[in-house]
Amino acid sequence: AVYSPFKSSVKTRYDNTYFYVESNGLPTHNMMVGITSWQQQVPIPQDYTGSNAWSIPLSPELATTPLSLKTNFMKGAVAIAPNGIPIFNPLNNRGEDAYAIGELDKWGGHCGRADDYHYHIAPLHFETTAGNNPIAMALDGFPIYGSKEPDGSAMLPLDEYNGHAYKGSYHYHATTKYPYFMGAMRGKVTLDPTTPAPENQIIPQAKTSAIRPAGEPLKG
Repeated sequence: AVYSPFKSSVKTRYDNTYFYVESNGLPTHNMMVGITSWQQQVPIPQDYTGSNAWSIPLSPELATTPLSLKTNFMKGAVAIAPNGIPIFNPLNNRGEDAYAIGELDKWGGHCGRADDYHYHIAPLHFETTAGNNPIAMALDGFPIYGSKEPDGSAMLPLDEYNGHAYKGSYHYHATTKYPYFMGAMRGKVTLDPTTPAPENQIIPQAKTSAIRPAGEPLKG
């Protein structure tokens, strides 16, 4: 249900462990408009298909010790939007709020060092197509809702992780202020042993393909 509004450009499948999301890494909306701190990157297609698809656990479990996004996951995605675009940590790989310093466009995204388009905040504009469904899925398997609860009622108070338990299950909410959609990874995840914190990442993690050296940030 989360990905069905974009079934013309997003393919899904599942096995006994994961729900897989495939896309070409490009949204249907415009990109890069409104950025004031540009990293000289431009959007190019990515092959998020087959064995390189995004993987969402089908049976999420709450972690005993949630991992804070302030000190973890500054590399790779932490969630997947309904249009198949990855959502990264609200903090960039330098630990800065990407939205606050002007690195994001008006849809909450920009391009990474591999010219890969991704969001850094959970894009609330998906509420218009989501209805009462989540506006994204976290890579721990828990859903991310917008400004309302699953039954359409007003959002209830949030915990320190920007989520809460609701009718027997946990979910996050997207908000307009930091941490924007999740303060910590509330569910259990597998960490890539080759990427130490804070630039650790969740695996399985789809890979991007760069075609040129990365640029440096330009102000203005």
